[in-house]
Amino acid sequence: MSRPFNPSTAVLHIRKVKILGVILLLLVTVYLITLLLTNEWNPVKTTKPAVGYAEKQDKIEKDGHLLERIEQRQTERQQRLRDYCEKHASSRNRSDRYHHPVIVNDEYKVIFCYIPKVACSQWKRVFLALDNCIDVDDVHDNKHYKFLLYDYSDEDIKVRLKSYFKFLFVREPLERLLSAYNNKFVNKQWPWKMIESYKTKILERYKQDEPGSNSSDQDLTFKKFIYYVSDVGFDRDAHWRSYGPICHPCDIEYDFIGHFEDMTEEAPYILRQTGIDRVVTFPPFLTHNTRSQLLKSYAPIPKEKIAQLGKAFEEEDFELFNYDFPGPLSDLMHD
Repeated sequence: MSRPFNPSTAVLHIRKVKILGVILLLLVTVYLITLLLTNEWNPVKTTKPAVGYAEKQDKIEKDGHLLERIEQRQTERQQRLRDYCEKHASSRNRSDRYHHPVIVNDEYKVIFCYIPKVACSQWKRVFLALDNCIDVDDVHDNKHYKFLLYDYSDEDIKVRLKSYFKFLFVREPLERLLSAYNNKFVNKQWPWKMIESYKTKILERYKQDEPGSNSSDQDLTFKKFIYYVSDVGFDRDAHWRSYGPICHPCDIEYDFIGHFEDMTEEAPYILRQTGIDRVVTFPPFLTHNTRSQLLKSYAPIPKEKIAQLGKAFEEEDFELFNYDFPGPLSDLMHD
């Protein structure tokens, strides 16, 4: 037998539902405000710099010795670049068109030539944030960028190259190669067709180059990858291409040449120099390849192959940007 309808009970029930709804709305509002205040809602664009890089920013502004060290380092890099370009002026081909997607921001008058595997994802997020492009799944898709250098007319390119703040970052070449291999072929952060295309080329050419190893003929090991890059492939893909053909440092007078190894100091410095630090912070990043990891990964590779690799990158990577060869692999080469 059903209970008789009680209006007062129904009203009480409705009130309870409304109260719960208001409480839930308040909780959601508090949660969203917390995300905004703690910089988790938007990890880049903010009026309150993220902890860590904000502290580094303050340290640069207050520490005269740190600022002096950054600027002295920059003076030395710029002079080395000029010396190199003068030395090789007669043998290089000057480029007036830049096919690599160099990022431009007209509001802050900044030009950034990114090099893959040199914290380029973090820098791309900075420039996307400047254009209010926050929720972007693939930062490497050029359609998200408002302006790229090759989109301008020749005259507009000249104007911007002359008057804008221009910078790039480079990285120890052998470490960058290992990072590219791990990212693309181990972690598979690449379209499947690209991975399979390179895998097929490399395995067909070098599948017999690891006798006695535990890998199968179908494993694209780091050793096989290095054989490919040192023999024929160092200029075939931007992720391991020499720095010179990507950013044309002898044709573009960069105002700042950054090193990946000094990113924690130099990224806040650039943001301050350009005024971008008023609205954007630099996202956190990790340096994945330690010296022990490098030695372990390169240990199976013959010395002569490493030397061949160094020769391939000798001028536009090692010499131009003051990296020593074999650098972090000196223990392997001198055994």
